[in-house]
Parts: sequence; structure tokens; C-alpha cells
Amino acid sequence: MHNGRRYSEKIKKEARILRKKGWTHREIKERLGIGLGTAFIWTKGITLTLEQKRAIQERRYKPTFTKERREKLRELARKHLSLYWNPTPTTEQLLQRITDFFRKHGRIPFKREFNNTYEEYRKRFGSWNNAIQLAGFEPNPVIFSKKFIANDGHTCDSYAEKIIDDWLFKYQIVHGRNFPYQKTKMTADFAIGNTRIEYFGLAGEDKLYDQIIQRKREICQKKELTLIEIYPTDLFPNRLSKILNLKKLK
Repeated sequence: MHNGRRYSEKIKKEARILRKKGWTHREIKERLGIGLGTAFIWTKGITLTLEQKRAIQERRYKPTFTKERREKLRELARKHLSLYWNPTPTTEQLLQRITDFFRKHGRIPFKREFNNTYEEYRKRFGSWNNAIQLAGFEPNPVIFSKKFIANDGHTCDSYAEKIIDDWLFKYQIVHGRNFPYQKTKMTADFAIGNTRIEYFGLAGEDKLYDQIIQRKREICQKKELTLIEIYPTDLFPNRLSKILNLKKLK
């Protein structure tokens, strides 16, 4: 009797037979439904041969995932993880996202605003601008290759600057364009009294550009000028309104 349970002599005998055949105590336990300690006690004194020990080692390191087991695990994964998978969007869906963005924000998106899917656009269309064109829009100009005219007649070096200029005009905020930084060749995109507004669209993309940003910050700090920095992710109506505080600008 072991653990309060009585076993027949037949089971004890079978345990010893299995052990002599080279079975491990754990294998005997699983086969006969007995405790691991019980299997050890019943087979005590039985010595395994070198070949039997080698066979045990081979079984121990043998892959336990059969074809059936692997297929079952795949099915469970599909069932429980399907909610977290992001299926690859179709070409039409990718182009529709650009159209939806334009309808919502009144402009085409910058590629950094689609960072989570940009790589898919590049693979599918070859480049971000190709995707923009296939969606039926004109790509954003590269750096300052194209000028835009704001609603108040100001000439802007980029479409992003036009968005900012139009916002200022909408709220009747008198502003100057390309206002010089002291005697340097650098200019501020917008000037409102002692406030300078800069659109840093290429921040982090070019070392020289980042150096200019830092230089402008230093000048503003030295001359006690308020510097408002705007980045591509800020070019949304609600976000822009929070940054360009009407009470402070008027």
C-alpha cells in the first residue's frame, strides 16, 4: 500500500518488467498510473544496461512535437491570437488611407505621420511620393523646391508653412514672414512682436539643419525672445491651436 492505495501484485510485477526493459521511473509512473516514488521503490535493485541508458537519453532529447501536435498548436494560435494580428492591407486600402487623411485634415500626409505603415507603402509603391500620386494627389515638395501662396498673400517656402500662415490669418494675428535673426543670414519663419515661430520640418534628419535649430534657440534665449517650435506632427487644427495660443499671440 502506498499513499493509502493498495496495488495488486500484478501491477508491481509489471513495473519490474518494464524497468528491466529499460523504462524510466517516470515512464513507468505514466504507464501504470502510480506515484513516482512507488515506481522507484518497486523497481529498486534493478540495474539498467549501458544500452538501455543510452536509449533513455535518446528518448529524452527526441523532439516531442509530432506532426499532429504541431498542427494542433497552430490551430490554437490562430484561434486565440487572431484578434491581435494585423492583416496586410490591400493596395486599395493603403491608397484609401491617404484619401481619408486628406478629407479629414485638408492636406496630404507626411510620410512620418504614417510611420507604422510607411514600410508597406515603400514596398508596395516604391516610394512614398509614388503612393501619393497614385492616390490622386501631388506629393509634398522636397525641402523648398516649390512655393505656396498663403490666404493673406504671403509666399511660403513649403505647404506646411502655408498651413501655419493660414491659421494666423484666420485668427487675424498680424505676423511677419522671414524675419531676420540679428545680423545673421538666418530668418524666422514667422514673427509676432517678440515671438518667433519656426517650422522645423527636417529636425532629426540632417545634422546641419539641427545645428541651425540649436543656434536659433540660443539667439532667442539670449535676446529673451519667445520661440514657438512646430513640427510635422503638430500640423493638425486642434494641435496647432494648442501650440499657437491665441491669448499669448494677441
